Amino acid sequence: MTGQIQPTGPGAIVRRPAPRPPTAAGAPTLTPKEIIGILRRHMLLMAFSATVGLVVGGVAWYLFRKFLPTYTAQTAIEVLPPGTTDPMELSSSPANKDMAYQLRFTKAAFIKQQSTLENLLRRDKVRETEWFKSYNNDISKVVEDLEGDLGANAQREGNWIMLSMKCHDKKESALIVNEMLDLFLREQQNIATRDIRLQLAQRTEQQRKLRTELQQAEDTLKSIRDGTEFTNLGGQTFRDYLDYKLSGLESMNDQLLNNIAQIESFVTTLRVRAEGEFDVIVREQIERDPIASGMRRTVANLELSLAQQLNRFGENHRRVRQTRDTLKQARADLASRQNEIAEIRRKANLRNAEDEMTALTEQLASLQRQLAEAKREKKDLDNLRATYEKSLIVRDEKKLLLEEMNAHIEKLYTLMEDPTLSKVKMVGLAPEPLQMSFPKLKIFLPGGFVLGLMAGVGLAFAIELLNDLLRAPSDVMKHLRVPLLGMICHVEEDDDAEGVDLFHVVRQAPYSIMSECYRQFRTNLKLSGSGESHEVLFVTSGKAGDGKTTVAVNLSATFVAEDKKVLFIDTNFRRPSTATLFPRTEADGSVAEHVDFGLSNYLMGQCEYDQVVRSSGIEGFDIIDSGPLPSNPAEILGGQNMTELLENSRRLYDCIVIDGPPLLISDAKIIASQADGNIIVFNAAATRRGAAQRTLRELRDINANLIGAVLVGVRSIKGGYFQEVYRSYQAYQQIQVAQPV
Repeated sequence: MTGQIQPTGPGAIVRRPAPRPPTAAGAPTLTPKEIIGILRRHMLLMAFSATVGLVVGGVAWYLFRKFLPTYTAQTAIEVLPPGTTDPMELSSSPANKDMAYQLRFTKAAFIKQQSTLENLLRRDKVRETEWFKSYNNDISKVVEDLEGDLGANAQREGNWIMLSMKCHDKKESALIVNEMLDLFLREQQNIATRDIRLQLAQRTEQQRKLRTELQQAEDTLKSIRDGTEFTNLGGQTFRDYLDYKLSGLESMNDQLLNNIAQIESFVTTLRVRAEGEFDVIVREQIERDPIASGMRRTVANLELSLAQQLNRFGENHRRVRQTRDTLKQARADLASRQNEIAEIRRKANLRNAEDEMTALTEQLASLQRQLAEAKREKKDLDNLRATYEKSLIVRDEKKLLLEEMNAHIEKLYTLMEDPTLSKVKMVGLAPEPLQMSFPKLKIFLPGGFVLGLMAGVGLAFAIELLNDLLRAPSDVMKHLRVPLLGMICHVEEDDDAEGVDLFHVVRQAPYSIMSECYRQFRTNLKLSGSGESHEVLFVTSGKAGDGKTTVAVNLSATFVAEDKKVLFIDTNFRRPSTATLFPRTEADGSVAEHVDFGLSNYLMGQCEYDQVVRSSGIEGFDIIDSGPLPSNPAEILGGQNMTELLENSRRLYDCIVIDGPPLLISDAKIIASQADGNIIVFNAAATRRGAAQRTLRELRDINANLIGAVLVGVRSIKGGYFQEVYRSYQAYQQIQVAQPV
C-alpha cells in the first residue's frame, strides 16, 4: 500500500524512473508468486472443472463399456539372431544387439506393411468376421483402421515381436491375430526358402559347368599320355631316364674331346720330335734292335781295341789310326741305324696317332648328333611335361571346386529343411482375452479428472491473461513506465466507508482504510518532492468516470488536514462538480441556486479574481467553480488570464489542486502543460493497459511534467499481498479506536 517512490527530502527535484524494457506483446511474464495467486483465485473454477471432468470420464467409461468395448488379443513371435547359421556347426557366435534389434524391427515392419495387411484381408476366416463385414467391403477403410488396431512392436531388449489386435469382439480379435501369425510365418518361410531355391539353381548350374570343365581336363591329360611313349608322365621315371641318358652322352662327349685333345698333342709332339733327339721310346726301340745291338758291340770292341792300341802304340801309330777310322765308321753306321729305326718308329707312331685322331673325330661327330637328338627329345618331353602338369593343376582345381560346390549344395539342401531358416518362430496362438482393454475405469476417471483440472487451470490463466485491466499495483509497475504514488482501495473492501460519500471519505471516515490510502498517497507525493516543489497539481484521467474528481477532492482534504491553505479549481466546463460537492450557501444557510461567477467568467474578463474564489465551508479550503460552458474552452484556458490566475493563486495558497476534464478532451492537455505537476488516475475496474499507455504517451508528447499515477478501486485479490494488508490494518485500527484518547 505504501508508494514505490523513496523520500528524497523537501524541495528535491522529481526524478523520473528509468524506463524498463517493454515486455513482448502477447507473452507476459509471470513470477511463481503470481502463478500461485492465479491458482488460488480460481480454485473454485478449477475444482468445478475437475469435478465435471471426473463425471464426464465416468460417463464416457460407462458408455464405451456398454456400446463400444474393445478387446485386445496378443501373442509373441520369437525372432532368432540374425545371420545364416551353418547347420553343420553345433554353436554360433552371438549376434550384435543392434543388428538383432534391427532384424526384429524389420520383421515387425513387414507385418505392418500394406501388402501384408491386404493378404490378411483376403483370408476367408477374416472376411467372415463381423469386424470385416462392418466396413461393407471398403478395403481402403479396413486397411486404414487395421494399421491402427493391429500392433506389431519389436522389443528393444528381448527377442520378441508382440503381435496384438484390438476388436470389439474377443473371439474375432484372437482369430485375426492368429491368422496374421500364420500368414506371417508362412510368408517368412517362403521368402527364406525362395532365396535358398534361387541359390540352389545357381549353384547347380555352376556344378554342371564344373563337371564339364573337369571332363575336358581329363580328356586333355589322356590325349597327352596317348601321344607319347612314356605312360607314366605323372611320375619321375621318364625324367630320370632322360637325365641319365643326356648325362652319359655329355660325359662321353667330354671324354672324346679330352682324347682328341691328347691325340692332337701327341701328333704335334711326334711332328716336333722328327728332327730332334730321340725320346725314350725310340731309345728303347733301338736298344731292342739286334742290328743296332751288334753295332754297339762292334763299337765297344773297337773302342777297347783302340784304347789298348793307344796304350801300346801311341797316337800316331798306323794300327791306331786304322782302328780309329774303323771305330769312326762303326759309330756312323750305328748312328745311321739308330736314325733309321727312329724314323720308322716315328712315322709309325704318327700314322697311328693320326688314324686314332680320325676315328675319335668321327666318333665325336656321331656322339654330338646323338647329344643334339637327346637334347631335342628332352626339350620336347619337358614341354610335354609342362603341358601335362598344367593340365593336372587345372584338373585338380576343378576337382576342388567341384567338391566345394557339392558341399555347398548339400548345405543348401540342409538349410531348406532347417525350421529356423526364416529366423522367426511361433511361441503359441493368441488366446481369447479375458478382460476388456478399453475402456478402463482406472484410466477414464483419473484422466477425466486431470483433463478437467487442466481445462480449469487453462481457463483460469486465460481469464487472467486475457484481462488487460490495471487491477493491481503490480500491473501498473509491470506494464506502465510511471511511478505509482498510491492506490485507493475499493469501497467494498472497507466496512468503515460503507454509506459514506466517497468524495468526502477523508473527512467523513477518517479511520477507514480508504482514508488511510489517501493519506499514504499524500505522503508519497510529499516525500517524492512533489508536495514542496510543485504547488499546482493537475489531477486527470484517461476517460470520464475513472475517479479523478474523487481523488482530487480527497487529496485536497488531506492537505487541509495538514493545516495547509488549499485552492481547488474545477476546470471541467462540460461536467462541473464543485457546485454539487461544495454547494454555495446563503446567509440564512440555504443553498444558492446559481453560482455568481466561475472560472470561465474570470478567463473571459467578466469578473475579478476575488469574485471567483469562494469558501468551501471548510477552513483553509477554497474553491473556484468552473462557471458556465464557454464557446472556446481550450482557447481561454491557454490564455494570459489563466496564467495570471495561477500566479495569483501561488502567492495566496500553499497548494493548488486542479480538477480537469479527462485527457480525451483537448482542454486537459492545455491545463497539463501549465501545471507544475500532473497526476494521472487509473481505475482498476475500467482502465485497460492500452488506454493507460496511450494516456501516458499523450502527456509525454506535450512535455507535461508527470509526477506519477494513482490507482483507484483496487480490490484485494485472493492470494495477493493487499488482502493481508487490509486485514492487518483493520485489526490494528480496531485496537487503536478501542483505546481511550
